[in-house]
Amino acid sequence: MPNISIRLDRVDGQDALKQVEHAMNQVGFADELTIIMESVNARHSDEISDLLAKNHFDFQPVGSHDGNEYILKARRTAKRV
Repeated sequence: MPNISIRLDRVDGQDALKQVEHAMNQVGFADELTIIMESVNARHSDEISDLLAKNHFDFQPVGSHDGNEYILKARRTAKRV
């Protein structure tokens, strides 16, 4: 199970969404996508969460031990009917 990780410097804006979209295209059903951002950017992560959900990814937000990072762990799911 490969783990594909990306780190986002900025979360708001089209560049971040394009970066996430590019990473999602590389994720298979047995893979995990890890999206890392600074914890102060967590409040701007709604667009990323919406993009993951729209593309059939289940995801879980996780905080780092030191509280400096906000992490989304995502896995591709079967398309729901």
